[in-house]
Amino acid sequence: MSFFLSCVGCVCVGVILSAPMGPVGMLCVQQTLNKGRSAGLLTGFGAALSDWFYCWVVALSMTLIINFIERHTAELAIVGGVLLAFFSIVMMRARPQTETSSFKATSGIKAVIAGFLLAFSNPLIIFLIMPLLIYFDVPQPSYQWWHYSIAMTAILVGAMMWWLSVAWLVSHGRRSMSLVAVQRVNRVMGGIMLCLSAYSLWRGVNLIW
Repeated sequence: MSFFLSCVGCVCVGVILSAPMGPVGMLCVQQTLNKGRSAGLLTGFGAALSDWFYCWVVALSMTLIINFIERHTAELAIVGGVLLAFFSIVMMRARPQTETSSFKATSGIKAVIAGFLLAFSNPLIIFLIMPLLIYFDVPQPSYQWWHYSIAMTAILVGAMMWWLSVAWLVSHGRRSMSLVAVQRVNRVMGGIMLCLSAYSLWRGVNLIW
């Protein structure tokens, strides 16, 4: 496979890693409903940065990171569950805003950090990244640093294409929803994430015992 085709494949990798509507997707939707398109997009950007980081780790040190995850699966599951519970409670308590202009730079940074931490708390995504990168022939002995830089940038581009689509679609639907309806969506999504958090904690404790 040529390097150009590998880069096109990396764009697809970015979309594939972002597309499942798990906790990060729910957080992106909730932020878009509450604070507008920019908030949702920045949340997605934070998640994309986390996936981008993990892609670098996989591309440069496959064996080392896999051994670490296998040794600390229980601890990682517990930490991920705690983070997920925190974001679930914040989501259920969030109140939608009628004006999106109040979304300032500090809130934007918080949205990026929230998206990053929530995505970062699931290092098991590495086991999805690895076969995808191998399929598109990204880790090659002949690759120089600039090959990896371009390939990883392509992954980030693919991820942001997805999150831009999600934020745009949700923001358009938001206009036809009342604040009460938005708040109900927040609570439902928060409840689902809380269930996922409980499962992650149960799984971590089970592995330790």
